[in-house]
Amino acid sequence: MLGKKFFAFTLAEVLITLGIIGVVAAMTIPTLITGYQKKVTVAKLQKAIAVFNQAYRLSYNDNGDIDDSLSTEQIFNTYWAPYIKRAVLCTSAYVCRYKSNDPFYTTSKNRAGFTLIHPSSRYVFMTPDGFTYIIFKTSFNIDRSEVKSKLITVDINGAEGPNRYGRDVFALKYESGGNGIVPMGNDKTDRQINKSCSKTSTVITATDSYCAERIRRNGWVIDKDYPW
Repeated sequence: MLGKKFFAFTLAEVLITLGIIGVVAAMTIPTLITGYQKKVTVAKLQKAIAVFNQAYRLSYNDNGDIDDSLSTEQIFNTYWAPYIKRAVLCTSAYVCRYKSNDPFYTTSKNRAGFTLIHPSSRYVFMTPDGFTYIIFKTSFNIDRSEVKSKLITVDINGAEGPNRYGRDVFALKYESGGNGIVPMGNDKTDRQINKSCSKTSTVITATDSYCAERIRRNGWVIDKDYPW
């Protein structure tokens, strides 16, 4: 062994290499995590729509259109509970594990313009998949008069948060006659969709939140300009 030369990295070289690896990881890992989170969000949104759509069609075949004159409990027990197994009616925000009755935010991170539990105008239930569905019996017109509503808000991860429209909360609607569940804004222009679903949106009500439709129109992909 005498007379042979051995080659090895110095401590300084090892530390420099580790530093470079750390910088590259710090730059790429957040992007990878965000990309994964977006894909999970889209998958959950698609599943939430599919589950609710199937339940709605089965319910319509048996019961016809929803009678909004019934109490929230009667509506839940008649139109939804038999078709979404182990769904739980939320009689309070705490039953559905929310910390308050106004947990939702808009895409611009302002408070959304409605409370979670309001028996006269909406009812709420959660499913074993972790989804929370809010079905509006009535909503408010521009002049603040109440009108019949077909609005559905789904929170795809329940009370976990951030409880923000476009991130984990999305607006849908059901169409009379058993025609199924579609994203809110499906009848709007691309300009209206992008204005509603943006970081600077002034929308404060669920009725005008079109992020689910923006994702659908983009081929079920959340793009780089999306208000994530």
